[in-house]
Amino acid sequence: MNISDIYNKSPSFKYIWKISWPIMIANLAIPIVSATDTAVMGQENSPTFIAAIALGSIVFSIVYFSLNFLRMSTTGLVSQEKGKDNDEGIKSLISLSLSIAIIIGTIIIVFSIPIINLSKFLISSSERSETLMSEYIYYRSFAAPATLMNMVLLGVFIGIGSTRSAMIQLIFISLLNALLSIIFVIIFNLGIMGVALGTVIAQWSGWILSIIILRKLIDFNTFSINSYFNIFFYRDKNFILIFNISKDFFIRTLCIVFAEFVLINNSAKLGNNYLAVIQIYIVFLSFISYGLDSFAHSAETLLGQAFGKKDKITSLIVIIKTLVLAVILAVFLSAILLILGNYSFFLFTSIESLIIISTELLPYLVILPIISVWAFMFDGFFIGAAKSKPMRNSTIFAFVIFLLINYLIMNINPNIQMLWIGYLIFLFLRGIFLSIYFKSLFIYDN
Repeated sequence: MNISDIYNKSPSFKYIWKISWPIMIANLAIPIVSATDTAVMGQENSPTFIAAIALGSIVFSIVYFSLNFLRMSTTGLVSQEKGKDNDEGIKSLISLSLSIAIIIGTIIIVFSIPIINLSKFLISSSERSETLMSEYIYYRSFAAPATLMNMVLLGVFIGIGSTRSAMIQLIFISLLNALLSIIFVIIFNLGIMGVALGTVIAQWSGWILSIIILRKLIDFNTFSINSYFNIFFYRDKNFILIFNISKDFFIRTLCIVFAEFVLINNSAKLGNNYLAVIQIYIVFLSFISYGLDSFAHSAETLLGQAFGKKDKITSLIVIIKTLVLAVILAVFLSAILLILGNYSFFLFTSIESLIIISTELLPYLVILPIISVWAFMFDGFFIGAAKSKPMRNSTIFAFVIFLLINYLIMNINPNIQMLWIGYLIFLFLRGIFLSIYFKSLFIYDN
């Protein structure tokens, strides 16, 4: 197969862009919440408030990102059922996944106090930061069931290829959340509690909207609660399949989240200023990752559907074309950071010491898109194929090396620059190790 054959064969670059741009716009709206929360806390004229948001956010990152298997497994399996034109199979997966999501979400609310106590035990920071973090975690925990169900429904929208529906869901939740944070903090002076309440209201509102959208896409015949939730979900024939896939995704995602936790925790040991800077850089990482993930999500949809049809040629075309578009975007983002990076820090804080540290790290922010694009794209390929074990293994290998690097840094020469470089190495190794399993994308299990 030559370059001309690849270019002309379906799906076209135009079609991939057509289903990618809604996700790109929607994903870029997601970090607006984190950016807004950081910005409104930054107006308190103390890095302690930004540090508290950073600590609280990483706790929920650990919780929600580790449970992101709900989104990933749903996307992979629904896209394959879509490729088989099996609507009943899609409905069954929706009911099963939503049932699991609401149960896990309820457990998070019930155990919010133990989660707070465990977080305070594990995290090294000032007493004031930990107090504010505890308040944030408690109030935000009430969003858990809605957040997890929204993950599932997002997975459904991406899996069936309705990326505009995914865009509507994500933008609605993100913008409402950001707006409520501003209102509750700036106008009503609710402080960090206002930031948390904004998230709670936005997530439950987003869930209601998502159900309305879902009913327009899929015919459930009746508006019965049993159509969306199954109290006996563990009896479902797909439960073991989802459990096995989700188990691997859970371990993989837990490694990624704990890598960010190690980065933030080690930064906190250097002082609140360095922790605040890392939080600002993580916001940048969010914008970059969500932008690049637009093509990864397209790969999940198209590769999953091709996988369901057992079409190896189309699978290869999807991989090549989505990867090319993602690399182009990564280079473009690096160029933007090179030109505008110094000015962007003023959007997050007016504290001079934070701006100075952020500027010193700028070269390592510029290369972030090019370093990370490989991990994001290969994740998309393997999610679409529902190949969870390679994702688990490659991330574990990268995480172990990352821990070793951090151990050496903190014991030889603790500094913020080396901590960030260590995190870049972790991102790069994820993509490198996952590429080793490339051939398994064309092996069908059934």
